[in-house]
Amino acid sequence: MTDQEKSLKANDLSLFGEADPLVGKSLDGRFDILDCLGEGSLSIAYEAVDKSTGRAVILKKVHKHLVEGVRNLKKFEQKLKQLSTTLKGSNVCNYSDAFIASDGSIFLVMDSLSFESLEDLLSKSGHISIERAVNLFKQVILGLEQGESCGYQHRDLKPSNIIILNNEQFVDDVRLVDFGIARILAEESEHNKSAQYITHSQEVFGSPLYLSPEQCTGKRLDQRSDIYSLGCVMYETITGKPPFVGKNVLETAYKHMNEPPREIELEDADQNLLARFQAVVFKCLAKEPDERYQNVSDLKTDLNLMLVAQSDEWEAQARAFQISLPLRKRRLGIVPISSELVLFLLLTMILIGVPVFWVTTSFGSTESKYPPFNNELLWVVQNKSEKPDLEGYGPRREAAIDALELVREEQGPESEEYAKALGSLIELYYSSGHWKEAEDKIRELLKLPETVVGPFSPAQAYQALGYVCFMQDKFDDAEKACLEAVSRMETESLQQKSKVQPLRVLGDIYARRGDLEKGRTTYDKLFNIVDATKETDPGDYADTASKLADVYRRMGKYQESERFYRLGIDWWRSHGKIESAYAAKSLYGLGLVLTAQNKYDESEAIYKEALEMSKATRGARSGLTGAIRKRYVEALWRAKPWEALKLQLSEGNKESG
Repeated sequence: MTDQEKSLKANDLSLFGEADPLVGKSLDGRFDILDCLGEGSLSIAYEAVDKSTGRAVILKKVHKHLVEGVRNLKKFEQKLKQLSTTLKGSNVCNYSDAFIASDGSIFLVMDSLSFESLEDLLSKSGHISIERAVNLFKQVILGLEQGESCGYQHRDLKPSNIIILNNEQFVDDVRLVDFGIARILAEESEHNKSAQYITHSQEVFGSPLYLSPEQCTGKRLDQRSDIYSLGCVMYETITGKPPFVGKNVLETAYKHMNEPPREIELEDADQNLLARFQAVVFKCLAKEPDERYQNVSDLKTDLNLMLVAQSDEWEAQARAFQISLPLRKRRLGIVPISSELVLFLLLTMILIGVPVFWVTTSFGSTESKYPPFNNELLWVVQNKSEKPDLEGYGPRREAAIDALELVREEQGPESEEYAKALGSLIELYYSSGHWKEAEDKIRELLKLPETVVGPFSPAQAYQALGYVCFMQDKFDDAEKACLEAVSRMETESLQQKSKVQPLRVLGDIYARRGDLEKGRTTYDKLFNIVDATKETDPGDYADTASKLADVYRRMGKYQESERFYRLGIDWWRSHGKIESAYAAKSLYGLGLVLTAQNKYDESEAIYKEALEMSKATRGARSGLTGAIRKRYVEALWRAKPWEALKLQLSEGNKESG
């Protein structure tokens, strides 16, 4: 429950100041209504209990004025039920049921969740950092992709419909709510067009602050309308204000249709990163749908590229600077000349010069265009760029140091109060990536007498010490601290899951040293832990399976390696199939194993999938992409030589162009 919802619960009052008649009642004998959580543009939300199961749920009563124009309530209910059964995804918070109450009201049922909406977060903090916003919106895009794969557009994107679960993992776990409801309302309304967002009574379904120009004018909508609305939310998230705000609904709509957004100015942000973020947002906010990102996957690619690309790579590859072929032209079949047609026109000449062509376009010439890539370091952590300072880091650091010195003077350096103050400073250094400072304070904490009860157990302190040493490439110190942490965790009353981080660090150290037997033993212990929690932490399971598989590959035990690679990849496919560098590396590793076993047909298909994944997540000119491409061409040459020839030709054409 959000803070905003809690604030609306007092005295069971609705927004109109009257006691809600449903609170304390039983709804059609199915649900006991416990409390009113609040009201939004779609519905009134209630805390309730399902009497048949005893399960806590949230009921949403759709506002009466929104369903007054619905022509057939029974059909409307059926569509909502269909939505609840077909819309699935790890970044979508869907309704479990929908029904018509005895009084004709429409109710939506969803599981009770502990969360904070993006609207609530912004109301407290004003805005968030670009780095956090990028991570958050990548998950929003995953939710949109999941909805699109089920045949739904959101059509009501706004901060209150983006929620962050309180999962206590210290990372944003993002979900989309109210997915597809707007579309069903539009389809079943007697007006049957998008203009119903602004009703005849001037009430607004979906805030006018986030409506696309085509929504404002009642034109046909597609995914690009969601992209525009998302651009509005992205703009507000880092500036604290929506891009277009008028004195009333009509003036706001006019601004959406006619005015450009103001330049984004943030004094405390990395200006290079800000320029990239603004380019992405302004692409989303183009007035004409054909000038926006044409799909959310391209937008996600730019968000992935934004934080890691060098300047020349960003300028060359960012979709924000590319002119998209308009969707209407693609629907009419007006497309660029295909590579197949080019190949057909040149086929006669190529047949004569195949041997010469193959030699002159061999692997050596293409490899030079990619950074070197070491397959033996496929799964070791190599990117350890420092985290940007947290917002307000300087004043927070000074306050924490002052508090520590005050406690030292008043309570002494061996008091529990001093240990707690020291722990607060450690957490600040740790979370902001100041590894050396964190290391020094952790070592100071470990020197305190064992009788002093600090904020961390000794095992947790050694675990943190191992990680901060690892992030400074102090591998001997990291190994020693992590071994101590794991040893102490055997005796301290900590969950097995606490061993995950130190075992990961140890596995990485052994893998980079080439101590494969120690690496195998370490990752095997880690796999046994994450195997028990794979349903709640699917990412940990898939990642560990691939790391264990790669150690077996390097040991030459290909059957074992293939088994664990397939375990990790199958788990990834069945739990969201999110495009990521993890997936690209796992597919590449499996391809290497299949190639080593002379399974060229299988490896060719795997390399092809890995290549597209690497381009989307690491970039078309990354070292990983180059390594995968080389193996893919080799596999094609053995299984489908003409396809290999065509790929080499397309690479040559790109260079000459």
